[in-house]
Amino acid sequence: MQSTWSWYLAQSTFVRARLLVPIVCGLLMTVLIGNMGLALMGTAYAINAFLAGSIGGAIAVAVGKALQIIAREGRQSR
Repeated sequence: MQSTWSWYLAQSTFVRARLLVPIVCGLLMTVLIGNMGLALMGTAYAINAFLAGSIGGAIAVAVGKALQIIAREGRQSR
């Protein structure tokens, strides 16, 4: 965990934002739509919002990491 946090802090602001924004958006979707789903439509919609937010955030982080690796390899091959 320490090395992951150190790696994160060593990145530029742009890279940090690309990793952090999808996670925050996923959590906000879970909180906002999930609570409305509980109040208006029952628990099924809230569970779906939670799953969609979690899965979407994880996919966004994975794609961001893959793009970082591709960019790094591109710079090293020049």
